[in-house]
Amino acid sequence: MDEKSLVTYLVYYFILSPIAKIFFVNIHYFVSKQKRDEYLIRKLVKWGNIIDFIHVAVASYFLGFREITVQVESFSFLGWPFIVHWNTLTFIFLSFTTIIIAVIGHFSLFYLHRDAYYHKFFSLYFIFHLSIKLIVFSSDTVYFFMGWELLGFSSVLLIAFYEHRTNPLKNAMRVLFIYESGDIFLLGLIALLTFLHIEDMTRLVLIQEHGYAWAMVLLIIACFFKSGIFPWTWLPRAMEGPTPSSAAFYGSLSTHIPIFLLLRFWPREWSLPVYWPEVWTISHPANAIAIAVAVCAFSAFITTHMSRQHADAKNTIAYATMTQLAIIYIEIFFGLRTLALVHVVSHGIYRTFEFLRTPSLLHFYHTMETRMPKMANTGKHFNTLLPEGLRSWLYALTIKEFGFFLHAFDFIDGFLGLKFLRFDGKTVRRFASMVAVAWVAFSIVIFVLDSNIFHVESSGNDRGDAVTTFIINWKYFNAKDEILLVLAVGFSVLIFCNIRKVGMFFVTLTCSAATIGIEHTLFLLKHLDASNQLYGIAVTVLAVAFAGLAFYSVYNFTTGSEKHSSYTARLSRSPLANLLLFIAALSIVGVPGLGIVLAWEYLLHHTAQVAPFMVIKGFFIIKLDTLLVFLFYFSNFLGFPDHKVQVLHHYKRDTLHLRWAQKHS
Repeated sequence: MDEKSLVTYLVYYFILSPIAKIFFVNIHYFVSKQKRDEYLIRKLVKWGNIIDFIHVAVASYFLGFREITVQVESFSFLGWPFIVHWNTLTFIFLSFTTIIIAVIGHFSLFYLHRDAYYHKFFSLYFIFHLSIKLIVFSSDTVYFFMGWELLGFSSVLLIAFYEHRTNPLKNAMRVLFIYESGDIFLLGLIALLTFLHIEDMTRLVLIQEHGYAWAMVLLIIACFFKSGIFPWTWLPRAMEGPTPSSAAFYGSLSTHIPIFLLLRFWPREWSLPVYWPEVWTISHPANAIAIAVAVCAFSAFITTHMSRQHADAKNTIAYATMTQLAIIYIEIFFGLRTLALVHVVSHGIYRTFEFLRTPSLLHFYHTMETRMPKMANTGKHFNTLLPEGLRSWLYALTIKEFGFFLHAFDFIDGFLGLKFLRFDGKTVRRFASMVAVAWVAFSIVIFVLDSNIFHVESSGNDRGDAVTTFIINWKYFNAKDEILLVLAVGFSVLIFCNIRKVGMFFVTLTCSAATIGIEHTLFLLKHLDASNQLYGIAVTVLAVAFAGLAFYSVYNFTTGSEKHSSYTARLSRSPLANLLLFIAALSIVGVPGLGIVLAWEYLLHHTAQVAPFMVIKGFFIIKLDTLLVFLFYFSNFLGFPDHKVQVLHHYKRDTLHLRWAQKHS
């Protein structure tokens, strides 16, 4: 059997089969008259797991640990090559993820039996399956980033799984904010690679040859955000979801995938033992690795203490997970890659079992407090190493989450309006001011980097072989581009103002996304020496549209008498209508797999080859719009309904939730 053909077949199978399962689950749910029918889902999961195991066994027999590189041209007719580097890491993580996903899927069939959101869980479960396989197989920038984005979205929606409660919705928005912030750094690295005409992320070492070794910081920060390393220890906030999602996302796969990313893409020569003999300077790339090791060590120290003082079982496991993740990162930065690989796989398996065991553990001990004496002996070494005063001080800090974490999440709550029970003018003014400050600070940083670092002059025709020099270059700065981007930010503020009005929400969301698309298109036309008059027309039209929408939004907001509470499901009519509106909004912002994502990818891919920092600024606004899309969905279609009619309709398939809703209505 041809090895390359087999790799190509495996890619198509593991990517297309989850997509087919997603469509099947949703079509079955919305078409079937028997909403409670779980038989077909059970068969789909069981036979799907068996077929997945057969494919893994075939891959093990014919491919094993061989080194094979395959480039699938125009994968699924999307227009970009799908690059696969089959090697030891790919095989190990394919086997590891397939086993974990199968175990969790089988466990969920019975754990969520007769749950009101049974089909919803398995729909998100298959989206998660798709995202994992995209990340494991793809080494190209386009499909890898698609999988990275889908992984975050499915994670957030599973945190908000129990949609009738407000705490899961708030924590899902907090985690989404952290995810989207980290994605900006990863997109920055991808924009740099595209600028250097590097489509294969395994060739990351080439950025050092071009003089951009500092960009390794972007990858480190993106991985830290996704794994919950300090300063964003968000993992305990994600425990609101069901136990199977906690095991899959936060015990084994989602938080461990960034480590797989480093093991596969991080060059071996980027480690402290290799850099150690050299004379370090302020700008030396080894400083970034040294700081990352220090951050991981501090994160492991504080999460260890926080895990010891928590009485909640899942939170204790979550903090312990972050401790081990920080240690694994340290192993990678010290060049101990084999140890890190063994550690991450064994730790993922152990944490999966531990999370799945938690419900029965609590049932066995009846109360969470009774399990605490069983854990007391593990901290005896602290009594020997640390004096009593220091131990008391550390314990007080852990109770308050070291202070910093509470303030960090207070910032997120204030930014997204999660602090307030009602949506009012104070919430809008705070959001607008914080967006303005964030945009100005972000623009200053980008302008400094763009002017002093990024634009280069070359001594030859081929940019890849040119001698890179760091000079000030004002060539690409254009005030009209900045005006268009500011208008896009202004439309984002108007989106927040109209978060409770469906029509105006979609109008302002479309205007914000279209402004970014127009700006990128005009920038490319300007670079191709096209007419510059289109800039004036675009700025004028969009400015007039912004002024009109702003006046209309402010007038209706100040004169309107409705003051709706947050998360009231007041617009909830049917699950299908809610889902279609949510998908429509995600399509506008170009979420992978939906709507105009192909147009976004094409446009950004070509703009990044000319002005990568312009792509990053546009992506910043897109991520802001994505946050507002989720806030719109959570605020209007989920949460606790105000009226009894909505209560009966919203929870009519679940007697347990129905009793709870009727009792508290």
